[in-house]
Amino acid sequence: ITGCSGRLGRVLSELIENEYAETFPEAVFATRDEIDITDYFRLCFEMERIAPTVVVNCAAYAHVDGCETNRDLATIVNTEGARNVARAAHAVGARIIQISTDLVFDGAGDEPYREEDPPNPLSHYAATKLDGERAVMEENPDHVILRSSWFYGPWPGNRYPEVFLTMLKEERRFKVVSDRIGSPTYLSDLARAIVNVMVTPYRGLLHFANSGEPTSRYHLLKELAAHLGIDTRPMSPIPGAAWTEDVAPRPSFSALDPGRYAGVTGHRPRSWRETFVDYAKERSG
Repeated sequence: ITGCSGRLGRVLSELIENEYAETFPEAVFATRDEIDITDYFRLCFEMERIAPTVVVNCAAYAHVDGCETNRDLATIVNTEGARNVARAAHAVGARIIQISTDLVFDGAGDEPYREEDPPNPLSHYAATKLDGERAVMEENPDHVILRSSWFYGPWPGNRYPEVFLTMLKEERRFKVVSDRIGSPTYLSDLARAIVNVMVTPYRGLLHFANSGEPTSRYHLLKELAAHLGIDTRPMSPIPGAAWTEDVAPRPSFSALDPGRYAGVTGHRPRSWRETFVDYAKERSG
Protein backbone atom coordinates (compact mmCIF):
# COMPACT_ATOMS: atom_id res chain seq x y z
CA ILE A 1 0.00 0.00 0.00
CA THR A 2 1.54 3.30 -1.09
CA GLY A 3 0.86 6.73 0.41
CA CYS A 4 0.50 5.48 3.99
CA SER A 5 1.35 8.84 5.53
CA GLY A 6 -1.82 10.32 4.00
CA ARG A 7 -5.35 10.24 5.39
CA LEU A 8 -6.63 7.21 3.53
CA GLY A 9 -3.36 5.29 3.59
CA ARG A 10 -3.10 5.66 7.34
CA VAL A 11 -6.68 4.53 8.00
CA LEU A 12 -6.33 1.58 5.60
CA SER A 13 -3.05 0.51 7.22
CA GLU A 14 -4.57 0.61 10.70
CA LEU A 15 -7.61 -1.38 9.57
CA ILE A 16 -5.48 -4.14 8.04
CA GLU A 17 -3.13 -4.27 11.01
CA ASN A 18 -5.97 -4.38 13.55
CA GLU A 19 -8.55 -6.57 11.79
CA TYR A 20 -7.00 -8.30 8.78
CA ALA A 21 -3.48 -9.18 9.91
CA GLU A 22 -4.16 -12.88 9.42
CA THR A 23 -5.69 -12.30 5.98
CA PHE A 24 -2.75 -10.17 4.84
CA PRO A 25 0.14 -11.30 7.07
CA GLU A 26 2.84 -9.87 4.80
CA ALA A 27 1.23 -6.51 4.07
CA VAL A 28 3.68 -3.67 3.47
CA PHE A 29 2.63 -0.12 4.37
CA ALA A 30 4.85 2.37 2.55
CA THR A 31 5.14 6.10 3.14
CA ARG A 32 6.50 8.45 0.48
CA ASP A 33 9.95 8.30 2.10
CA GLU A 34 9.93 4.52 1.73
CA ILE A 35 8.42 4.24 -1.76
CA ASP A 36 8.28 7.35 -3.93
CA ILE A 37 5.93 6.62 -6.82
CA THR A 38 7.60 9.31 -8.95
CA ASP A 39 10.93 7.37 -8.87
CA TYR A 40 10.23 4.56 -11.33
CA PHE A 41 13.50 2.67 -11.02
CA ARG A 42 13.44 2.69 -7.21
CA LEU A 43 9.79 1.62 -7.41
CA CYS A 44 10.70 -1.31 -9.65
CA PHE A 45 13.45 -2.35 -7.25
CA GLU A 46 11.03 -2.30 -4.30
CA MET A 47 8.37 -4.21 -6.24
CA GLU A 48 10.86 -6.92 -7.15
CA ARG A 49 12.06 -7.09 -3.54
CA ILE A 50 8.57 -7.25 -2.00
CA ALA A 51 6.92 -9.32 -4.77
CA PRO A 52 3.34 -8.20 -3.98
CA THR A 53 0.19 -9.86 -5.28
CA VAL A 54 -1.83 -6.64 -5.07
CA VAL A 55 -0.81 -3.00 -4.86
CA VAL A 56 -3.16 -0.31 -3.54
CA ASN A 57 -2.05 3.13 -4.71
CA CYS A 58 -3.22 5.68 -2.14
CA ALA A 59 -0.40 8.10 -3.00
CA ALA A 60 -1.52 11.35 -4.63
CA TYR A 61 -1.09 15.08 -4.73
CA ALA A 62 -4.61 15.70 -3.44
CA HIS A 63 -4.58 19.44 -2.73
CA VAL A 64 -7.07 20.52 -5.39
CA ASP A 65 -6.14 24.22 -5.33
CA GLY A 66 -2.44 23.41 -5.00
CA CYS A 67 -2.63 21.34 -8.17
CA GLU A 68 -3.98 24.35 -10.02
CA THR A 69 -0.85 26.37 -9.26
CA ASN A 70 1.67 23.48 -9.17
CA ARG A 71 0.60 21.80 -12.39
CA ASP A 72 3.83 20.03 -13.20
CA LEU A 73 3.99 18.42 -9.75
CA ALA A 74 0.35 17.35 -10.01
CA THR A 75 1.01 15.66 -13.35
CA ILE A 76 4.17 13.98 -12.10
CA VAL A 77 2.44 12.51 -9.03
CA ASN A 78 -1.15 11.90 -10.09
CA THR A 79 -0.60 10.81 -13.69
CA GLU A 80 2.98 9.62 -14.14
CA GLY A 81 3.18 8.29 -10.58
CA ALA A 82 0.06 6.20 -11.14
CA ARG A 83 1.53 4.97 -14.42
CA ASN A 84 4.75 4.00 -12.65
CA VAL A 85 2.92 2.00 -9.99
CA ALA A 86 0.73 0.20 -12.52
CA ARG A 87 3.68 -0.65 -14.79
CA ALA A 88 5.91 -1.83 -11.93
CA ALA A 89 3.06 -3.90 -10.47
CA HIS A 90 2.35 -5.52 -13.84
CA ALA A 91 6.05 -6.41 -14.21
CA VAL A 92 5.87 -8.57 -11.07
CA GLY A 93 2.42 -9.99 -11.82
CA ALA A 94 0.56 -7.88 -9.27
CA ARG A 95 -2.94 -6.48 -9.45
CA ILE A 96 -3.38 -2.74 -8.86
CA ILE A 97 -6.17 -0.86 -7.11
CA GLN A 98 -5.95 2.83 -8.03
CA ILE A 99 -7.82 5.35 -5.87
CA SER A 100 -9.48 8.12 -7.87
CA THR A 101 -12.04 10.87 -7.42
CA ASP A 102 -15.56 12.09 -8.09
CA LEU A 103 -14.05 15.31 -9.44
CA VAL A 104 -13.47 13.67 -12.82
CA PHE A 105 -17.11 14.66 -13.49
CA ASP A 106 -18.28 18.16 -14.39
CA GLY A 107 -21.49 18.27 -12.34
CA ALA A 108 -23.75 18.85 -15.33
CA GLY A 109 -26.06 16.01 -14.31
CA ASP A 110 -28.51 15.70 -11.43
CA GLU A 111 -28.33 11.94 -10.79
CA PRO A 112 -25.47 10.19 -8.98
CA TYR A 113 -22.75 9.32 -11.44
CA ARG A 114 -22.30 5.73 -12.58
CA GLU A 115 -19.12 4.17 -13.91
CA GLU A 116 -20.31 4.37 -17.52
CA ASP A 117 -20.97 8.13 -17.37
CA PRO A 118 -18.44 10.14 -19.39
CA PRO A 119 -15.96 12.13 -17.28
CA ASN A 120 -15.22 15.79 -17.97
CA PRO A 121 -12.81 17.25 -15.37
CA LEU A 122 -13.03 20.94 -14.50
CA SER A 123 -9.76 21.33 -12.56
CA HIS A 124 -6.15 20.37 -13.20
CA TYR A 125 -6.26 18.04 -10.20
CA ALA A 126 -9.22 16.20 -11.70
CA ALA A 127 -7.59 16.08 -15.13
CA THR A 128 -4.40 14.55 -13.72
CA LYS A 129 -6.40 11.96 -11.77
CA LEU A 130 -8.39 11.03 -14.89
CA ASP A 131 -5.17 10.76 -16.89
CA GLY A 132 -3.84 8.60 -14.04
CA GLU A 133 -6.84 6.28 -14.39
CA ARG A 134 -6.17 5.92 -18.11
CA ALA A 135 -2.46 5.32 -17.51
CA VAL A 136 -3.26 2.52 -15.05
CA MET A 137 -5.64 0.92 -17.55
CA GLU A 138 -2.96 1.08 -20.25
CA GLU A 139 -0.14 -0.31 -18.11
CA ASN A 140 -1.85 -3.07 -16.13
CA PRO A 141 -4.84 -5.09 -17.37
CA ASP A 142 -5.40 -6.47 -13.86
CA HIS A 143 -6.68 -3.22 -12.37
CA VAL A 144 -9.51 -1.68 -10.38
CA ILE A 145 -10.08 2.06 -10.51
CA LEU A 146 -11.95 2.91 -7.32
CA ARG A 147 -13.44 6.39 -7.39
CA SER A 148 -14.58 7.93 -4.14
CA SER A 149 -15.58 11.35 -2.85
CA TRP A 150 -15.75 13.82 0.01
CA PHE A 151 -13.60 12.05 2.61
CA TYR A 152 -14.43 12.76 6.23
CA GLY A 153 -13.19 11.42 9.55
CA PRO A 154 -11.93 12.64 12.93
CA TRP A 155 -8.30 12.86 11.75
CA PRO A 156 -6.41 15.08 11.12
CA GLY A 157 -7.57 18.08 13.10
CA ASN A 158 -6.83 20.61 10.37
CA ARG A 159 -9.06 19.03 7.73
CA TYR A 160 -12.81 18.88 7.09
CA PRO A 161 -14.81 18.36 9.23
CA GLU A 162 -12.63 18.49 12.36
CA VAL A 163 -11.30 21.98 11.72
CA PHE A 164 -14.87 23.29 11.52
CA LEU A 165 -16.04 21.36 14.57
CA THR A 166 -13.23 23.04 16.50
CA MET A 167 -14.30 26.45 15.21
CA LEU A 168 -17.88 25.74 16.29
CA LYS A 169 -16.77 24.77 19.79
CA GLU A 170 -14.75 27.99 19.96
CA GLU A 171 -17.85 29.92 18.78
CA ARG A 172 -15.98 31.36 15.80
CA ARG A 173 -18.27 32.49 13.01
CA PHE A 174 -17.71 31.11 9.52
CA LYS A 175 -19.50 30.14 6.32
CA VAL A 176 -19.70 26.83 4.45
CA VAL A 177 -20.89 26.28 0.88
CA SER A 178 -24.38 24.78 0.95
CA ASP A 179 -25.28 24.18 -2.70
CA ARG A 180 -22.46 21.96 -3.94
CA ILE A 181 -23.86 18.46 -3.72
CA GLY A 182 -21.94 15.22 -3.41
CA SER A 183 -21.58 11.87 -1.66
CA PRO A 184 -19.83 11.85 1.74
CA THR A 185 -17.41 8.99 2.34
CA TYR A 186 -16.42 8.02 5.87
CA LEU A 187 -12.74 7.13 5.68
CA SER A 188 -13.06 3.95 7.75
CA ASP A 189 -15.82 2.72 5.44
CA LEU A 190 -13.71 3.46 2.37
CA ALA A 191 -10.80 1.54 3.89
CA ARG A 192 -13.08 -1.44 4.47
CA ALA A 193 -14.39 -1.12 0.91
CA ILE A 194 -10.82 -1.32 -0.39
CA VAL A 195 -10.28 -4.53 1.57
CA ASN A 196 -13.50 -5.92 0.06
CA VAL A 197 -12.21 -5.08 -3.42
CA MET A 198 -8.83 -6.66 -2.62
CA VAL A 199 -10.48 -10.04 -2.04
CA THR A 200 -12.93 -9.78 -4.96
CA PRO A 201 -11.92 -10.94 -8.47
CA TYR A 202 -13.00 -7.91 -10.49
CA ARG A 203 -11.41 -5.69 -13.12
CA GLY A 204 -12.56 -2.23 -14.13
CA LEU A 205 -14.16 0.87 -12.67
CA LEU A 206 -16.01 1.05 -9.36
CA HIS A 207 -17.58 3.89 -7.40
CA PHE A 208 -17.71 3.88 -3.63
CA ALA A 209 -19.29 6.37 -1.23
CA ASN A 210 -21.66 6.10 1.69
CA SER A 211 -25.28 5.73 0.70
CA GLY A 212 -28.07 8.12 1.61
CA GLU A 213 -29.26 11.14 -0.30
CA PRO A 214 -26.56 13.37 -1.79
CA THR A 215 -25.89 16.35 0.43
CA SER A 216 -23.68 19.41 0.86
CA ARG A 217 -20.69 19.82 3.14
CA TYR A 218 -22.70 22.43 5.05
CA HIS A 219 -25.59 20.06 5.78
CA LEU A 220 -23.28 17.14 6.61
CA LEU A 221 -21.36 19.29 9.06
CA LYS A 222 -24.58 20.63 10.57
CA GLU A 223 -25.98 17.13 11.19
CA LEU A 224 -22.67 15.73 12.45
CA ALA A 225 -22.18 18.62 14.88
CA ALA A 226 -25.73 18.21 16.18
CA HIS A 227 -25.07 14.51 16.75
CA LEU A 228 -21.94 15.39 18.72
CA GLY A 229 -23.84 17.97 20.78
CA ILE A 230 -22.01 20.95 19.29
CA ASP A 231 -23.88 24.23 18.77
CA THR A 232 -24.04 25.03 15.04
CA ARG A 233 -25.28 28.61 15.33
CA PRO A 234 -21.85 30.17 14.56
CA MET A 235 -21.99 28.53 11.11
CA SER A 236 -23.99 29.91 8.21
CA PRO A 237 -24.56 28.69 4.63
CA ILE A 238 -23.21 30.43 1.55
CA PRO A 239 -23.89 29.68 -2.14
CA GLY A 240 -20.96 28.41 -4.17
CA ALA A 241 -21.26 31.40 -6.50
CA ALA A 242 -20.47 33.71 -3.58
CA TRP A 243 -17.53 31.65 -2.30
CA THR A 244 -14.25 33.24 -3.42
CA GLU A 245 -11.65 31.15 -1.57
CA ASP A 246 -11.20 28.40 -4.17
CA VAL A 247 -8.54 28.56 -6.86
CA ALA A 248 -9.72 25.51 -8.80
CA PRO A 249 -13.27 25.12 -10.10
CA ARG A 250 -15.46 22.46 -8.49
CA PRO A 251 -18.54 20.73 -9.91
CA SER A 252 -21.85 21.75 -8.39
CA PHE A 253 -22.95 18.10 -8.32
CA SER A 254 -20.62 15.11 -8.08
CA ALA A 255 -22.52 12.42 -6.16
CA LEU A 256 -21.50 8.83 -6.93
CA ASP A 257 -23.68 5.76 -7.35
CA PRO A 258 -22.07 2.79 -5.51
CA GLY A 259 -24.49 0.25 -6.93
CA ARG A 260 -21.92 -1.63 -9.00
CA TYR A 261 -19.59 -1.88 -6.00
CA ALA A 262 -22.41 -3.41 -3.96
CA GLY A 263 -23.23 -5.89 -6.71
CA VAL A 264 -19.61 -6.91 -7.27
CA THR A 265 -18.54 -7.27 -3.62
CA GLY A 266 -21.85 -8.14 -1.97
CA HIS A 267 -21.40 -5.29 0.52
CA ARG A 268 -23.89 -2.43 0.43
CA PRO A 269 -22.50 0.86 1.76
CA ARG A 270 -24.27 2.14 4.86
CA SER A 271 -25.73 5.64 4.86
CA TRP A 272 -23.55 8.56 5.87
CA ARG A 273 -25.86 9.27 8.81
CA GLU A 274 -25.22 5.76 10.15
CA THR A 275 -21.50 6.57 10.40
CA PHE A 276 -22.01 9.27 13.03
CA VAL A 277 -21.99 6.80 15.93
CA ASP A 278 -18.64 5.40 14.82
CA TYR A 279 -17.34 8.89 14.18
CA ALA A 280 -18.17 9.91 17.75
CA LYS A 281 -16.47 6.79 19.15
CA GLU A 282 -13.39 7.27 17.00
CA ARG A 283 -13.24 10.94 17.89
CA SER A 284 -13.45 10.30 21.63
CA GLY A 285 -10.75 7.64 21.35
